[in-house]
Amino acid sequence: KFKIKMKIEKINNKNIFIFGLGISGMSLAKFLKNKVNNLFCWDDNLIIRKKGVKAGLNLKSVESLNFSSLDYLVLSPGINHRLKTPHLVVSEALKKKVKITTDLEFLKILKIKNFLIGVTGTNGKSTTTKFIEKSLMFSRSKCITFGNIGIPFGDVVSNLQKTDILLAEVSSFQLDKIINLKFDISILLNLSKDHIEWHGGWNEYLKSKFKIFENQDKNCFAIVCIDDKNSNELAKNFNKKYKSKLIKISIKRKLIDGIFLEEKENMLVIVNNLNKTKIFIEKHKLLFTKAHHNYQNLLATYASYFLLKKNNLSFLKSIYRLKNLEHRLELVIRVKNICVFNDSKSTNINAAKNAINSFQNIYWILGGRKKKDGINGIQNNLNKILKAFTFGEAGSEFNEFLKKKNVDSKKYKSLESALENALKEGFREKAEINILFSPACSSFDQFKNFEQRGRCFKKYLKKILKK
Repeated sequence: KFKIKMKIEKINNKNIFIFGLGISGMSLAKFLKNKVNNLFCWDDNLIIRKKGVKAGLNLKSVESLNFSSLDYLVLSPGINHRLKTPHLVVSEALKKKVKITTDLEFLKILKIKNFLIGVTGTNGKSTTTKFIEKSLMFSRSKCITFGNIGIPFGDVVSNLQKTDILLAEVSSFQLDKIINLKFDISILLNLSKDHIEWHGGWNEYLKSKFKIFENQDKNCFAIVCIDDKNSNELAKNFNKKYKSKLIKISIKRKLIDGIFLEEKENMLVIVNNLNKTKIFIEKHKLLFTKAHHNYQNLLATYASYFLLKKNNLSFLKSIYRLKNLEHRLELVIRVKNICVFNDSKSTNINAAKNAINSFQNIYWILGGRKKKDGINGIQNNLNKILKAFTFGEAGSEFNEFLKKKNVDSKKYKSLESALENALKEGFREKAEINILFSPACSSFDQFKNFEQRGRCFKKYLKKILKK
């Protein structure tokens, strides 16, 4: 077992305030409870505070805390510390120059030296993280996934062994709070406009994403997919700003100094020009949806495998076992002439465009609470849409937008009625139809989150098909 205790002793004299006792905050608090002399915790939710009392945590309200004595304020990832008028806990910490961070930073604070891989990007983070995890496990490497998905951080470090590879999916919210954390391999999949309101602007969003490279040294690696304009610009100037070794990957360009993927009729070919090798993949054996963004996720997985000096044959065997994550272009059912896909995780227009580009003959179901730019930018992808079915807060606006673009579109009261009508009309078609639920919106008008929205979509589907 990895001797965590030796590392913890060095923070006994630190004063730490954990604000927000959700899954990650509670996990960290329980781990640090007997290892830090001055650990204080709080949550604005009374029910959660009661859980904290049961866990034996030292609860201290923001108003009663002496911020002058604090070393670290640990915030839940979603709490915005960049607002002009932030939460009181943030403004007090800023006044007293307390370091504001997140639970991930404790890998550095506790001086844990396990090999660390970080995955970020606007879209595809979770799928890529899971692809890497599954493929490494197939090569008999123990890989522990945490961060945005997987095991809470406190639980990870409680059971860590020295040889375990740590794999973190990291959002812009988490990266924005990193201080000194260093990733041995950092992966950037893509960049497009999302969470701009939270960050206060596009440049601020980019800065948060680029923090994944900030603390790397010459022994670290940065995998960057250069298929979008913003990531390509980063790659062009990378060596001027960062110290790590850049590994460029692409599914669109042939790279003489990187790794790229070619799609043929029955095969995918990964071409690694860094070591002059090729991997031939039979498309019909793949269990995940054959879509461009999944190929990007696959290429990032291979690049990680390559940098970890794993066997190509082992990688090839592992990828035939990889599957889509739930709610991410998930094939739910094939029935008669129809395939139904649940892409509830598509919460912005770029994610929806990726999904649309993967198919022909699409019945597109979309709607919810729109992001800042709505579905502007979809114009060049509409030739694949046979019909559109809109719902939710943005339903009327999206319906009018699509009609003006000569798309056969109708607005419905609910997701269920939109799906029911899509199925009815789809069964009348002689051609094969792809019903694509890729909402291009957040779920918060009608659902708790995209997971609940996706589960409801599948429940509605089952109910309608029974009728």
